[in-house]
Amino acid sequence: MYTYTIKIRNEIIMKIVEVKSKNGINFMILDGNNEPIVDAVRYLKYLDSVNKSLNTKKTYAYALKKFFVYLESKKICYKEVSFDNFVDFIRWMKTPFEYENVLSYHRKGKSISPKTINLTITVVSNFYDYLYRSKKLDVNFYDFIHTESKYSKKYKSFMHHVNEDYGMLKNILKVKEPKKKLEVLTNVEVKKLLGAANNIRDKFLIQLLYETGLRIGEVLSLRIDDIKFDFRKGHQIVLKNRFNSNGTYLKTGERKIFISQSLIDLYDDYVYEIIDELSICSDYLFVKIKGRNVGEAMHYSDIYSLFKRLKHKTSINVHPHLFRHTHATVFYNETKDIKQVQERLGHSNIQTTINLYVHPTEEDIREDWNKVKHQFQVFNKGE
Repeated sequence: MYTYTIKIRNEIIMKIVEVKSKNGINFMILDGNNEPIVDAVRYLKYLDSVNKSLNTKKTYAYALKKFFVYLESKKICYKEVSFDNFVDFIRWMKTPFEYENVLSYHRKGKSISPKTINLTITVVSNFYDYLYRSKKLDVNFYDFIHTESKYSKKYKSFMHHVNEDYGMLKNILKVKEPKKKLEVLTNVEVKKLLGAANNIRDKFLIQLLYETGLRIGEVLSLRIDDIKFDFRKGHQIVLKNRFNSNGTYLKTGERKIFISQSLIDLYDDYVYEIIDELSICSDYLFVKIKGRNVGEAMHYSDIYSLFKRLKHKTSINVHPHLFRHTHATVFYNETKDIKQVQERLGHSNIQTTINLYVHPTEEDIREDWNKVKHQFQVFNKGE
């Protein structure tokens, strides 16, 4: 069991405690008296019961912890918040050190990004929506910070189905996020990372991430028999929903993904050099190969340590999800089939895939301009 704390001055007032649940690991928020904040704990149990991922539950726990620290600093009961409190909470997240009785909960010099602030507000508003729907509150504070989008109309348009945001509620407290170009790895960088891997397991892991675009939680949930050999129709990885002892599971349901013979060759080398050589009995595909826990399923912490080493050795700012973005970008640029990208990534809504990956490159823009520029040549010099 692990405990995470937040302090106001020298007094510990908040704790997040890891607890075991039917789905693996969940989290509990404790107040300064080491008593559970009951409604927050119930909400986290609700998230666990609807099979939210470990990362999602942890993110929600930390976001709620921020909110309850703010409430404590202002001496406000969470059942008596106002719209102005939500506004002030945003200001507090931007500059918590300005409050005399609050120590900053993030590292000195590191500000909270607009994206994190927006995520925190979303978590808090969903928490209040849960309280209202479970009859813990008479007023739905969720409505305080949401309004109908200006694009919403009473009737659906003909093209309604292609726009996910049409007719949706808008968070009026959303902080403007700077637009960032989606980062991807080059072929040279992928080869450099593969070369920096210390063993065949890590090389196999990197190549699998690159070739499949799987989320790291999905990769860690794989079993050895999830690799399906078929030399006639094509090899596949089969993703399955099930309990995993390392706290991982599928985020968006079961699916099958085609893989190459070269990845199968790496898999064979990994099984021969690691699984068989170390006499590992685990059915998990990726296991620890050093230390006291050899043969146990790898955890998120093992992955973070691996990528920290890779970043140090290559000077490439790499993380597991960067391979997912790279895979999707390469796949779409080669096929121009966004539906297949959606299926491979496991996105439940194609609009998510479109928003992320359907963007013209500079070369696309230049080629298209060369195709149409003659249409604008009305003026001729000398006439």
